[in-house]
Amino acid sequence: MQHTSSVVVIVLLVLFGLYRRTRRTIGFQKFVKRRMITRMALLAVVGVLVLVIGFLHPMVYIFDAIGIVLGGIIAYYAIRTTSFEWRQGAWFYRPNPWIGVLLVVLFIGRIAYRVYQDYAMFGATASANGQSAAQAQWTVYSHEPFTAIILFTLITYYVAYYTFLIRRERHLEAKGEASNRDFENV
Repeated sequence: MQHTSSVVVIVLLVLFGLYRRTRRTIGFQKFVKRRMITRMALLAVVGVLVLVIGFLHPMVYIFDAIGIVLGGIIAYYAIRTTSFEWRQGAWFYRPNPWIGVLLVVLFIGRIAYRVYQDYAMFGATASANGQSAAQAQWTVYSHEPFTAIILFTLITYYVAYYTFLIRRERHLEAKGEASNRDFENV
């Protein structure tokens, strides 16, 4: 019974996260610099940790590099299609909704596939090799290129995109202050 309640709580948290992510991909969002910097820092830490762990299996770096390039391409397109608007005394931005949907589908699809694989073959792999669960999971990761590609696509996209938003907001603030001074001098 306790296992079932844990699974239900996890499913509800995932569904809530999906709801929030979907809401964020549609329409304007308020620019909150602290939140973006926090997310960038967390993603950078995760990326560095995964790169350090990849040292044990250097072939994974090829897939990490592919993910970084894909994330950069998606971020470039997202940067080109983002719009800004001044509302209610603050800057709001609207990301490209199709890119948001693509990233959500990539993330959720990969999680669903990994959960399926874990339940279908993880037990057999770990028991057949006599490995602990953690060792078996890292062995699977080192042989699973799509996980590395998607992970680094997401990390690169969000770090590059948030960096752009922060820089753009500074530029807009400076531009807005200059136009406000011009307006006050008239």
